[in-house]
Amino acid sequence: MKLTITTRFVALSTLVVAIIFFLFNAFVYLEFMNVTIDNERQIVVTRLADLDRRMDKGTLAHAVEEVRQIVPDPRQMVRLLTPNGKVVTSTATYFPKQWVPSGLAASQMLGHGVVLYDYKNHRILVASVLIHVKEGNVTLQWLENVASLDHSIAFVFYLLLTGSIGGLALAAVSSYFLARYSLLPIREMIATARAITPGDLSSRIEVPRRKDELTELANTYNAMLDRIFLAFSRERQFIADASHELRTPLSVLDGYVHLLRRWGWEDEEVRHEAVVAIEEEVRHLHNMTNQLLTLAAIDQESIHSCRAIAVAPIVKRVVHKWQRLFEQYAWVVSIDAEQNSFVRIDEVRLEQVIRALLDNACKYTPKGNSIEVVVTQVDSQVHIVICDEGEGIPPEDLPYVTERFYRADKARSRQEGGVGLGLAICREIVEHYDGIFLLGDAQTRQGTKVEMIFPAMDIEKEST
Repeated sequence: MKLTITTRFVALSTLVVAIIFFLFNAFVYLEFMNVTIDNERQIVVTRLADLDRRMDKGTLAHAVEEVRQIVPDPRQMVRLLTPNGKVVTSTATYFPKQWVPSGLAASQMLGHGVVLYDYKNHRILVASVLIHVKEGNVTLQWLENVASLDHSIAFVFYLLLTGSIGGLALAAVSSYFLARYSLLPIREMIATARAITPGDLSSRIEVPRRKDELTELANTYNAMLDRIFLAFSRERQFIADASHELRTPLSVLDGYVHLLRRWGWEDEEVRHEAVVAIEEEVRHLHNMTNQLLTLAAIDQESIHSCRAIAVAPIVKRVVHKWQRLFEQYAWVVSIDAEQNSFVRIDEVRLEQVIRALLDNACKYTPKGNSIEVVVTQVDSQVHIVICDEGEGIPPEDLPYVTERFYRADKARSRQEGGVGLGLAICREIVEHYDGIFLLGDAQTRQGTKVEMIFPAMDIEKEST
């Protein structure tokens, strides 16, 4: 059977209240019963002490007269007994004989204080005291049927029971409405979740004004929907962009295939042109596929599984290779290897980013111009800066050049073999490892400045 949260909450809260009521009522009932009996015992002891004071050292006749003057309650009896248990006198006019326990000798009661007997479905309170008279010793005995006290105790019991039942019913109803009210945001979340479809991710949960866990849950749920919406949007955009980018090379391939079918078998020049073009488009598709796989792999990498690595040696090694390959540029390298700057990033990914940025700088910088590489640490941040003296990026394109498949100069980028994913890959790698990727114009000269900022790691803490 399916139990809702409301049902379980009501059942649990009612059970807790029932346990509290049981413990509280048991304590009240037992305490009331004990206090009532103890009070009655104290009253009996006080009365016996008063009679003892009046009868002590007197005559037996005086003691008998004192007993006869007592007008007891119908549920009480006072009597004088000889040492052998014979009744001298009593006030048993209204006290039934069946209430008197059989074999209740005076000698049995002396020294026992006030005793409560359960006798023939009756509870009899018995107290005895030894009286010294001139004729000898007699026992003054007080008997009382405490049935009326039992009625009072029973009344309190049923009163507590009735109150508990009413309290439990009230607790169950209150907890039900409280649960319904408290879980209202959750039901709204369920309704919102059911209304969400892949085609419509715009629905959001109304955040309650109260500042509690449900408010936090609603905010978390909305944030999750925002991330899902962003992921779906990026996926749609990625598919649309990839389809658009694939359409051009596929159209070129299809056109040259038709050209080969029509004239390629007879015209060697046409055949050579088609083969070169097809080879170029295949290379372009291969490059695009590799970069798409790189983008997919970045999202699967875990930053926490990477160890802290020294930045300076890696950048220095890559720059040294580029200096050898592209000696036609004026290289300005400032790498402070003594700072021992460490960042948490995969070494292969860092080298991949440096290579891609240096490749872009070399592609778009005229021969003889300078390319500057700077690595430095400022406080708790490691800065990697690459500046060139190329044509720069138009201001209107700067906000978009790090988006996937975006090319500022589409014609030139295609001639260079680019697919518009290089800077996007660099930015996503840097941001995936908690870095900041900044792109802008070189402030002191024409060209482009790329700056990457990573949080510096304390290698001593890492090792411990």
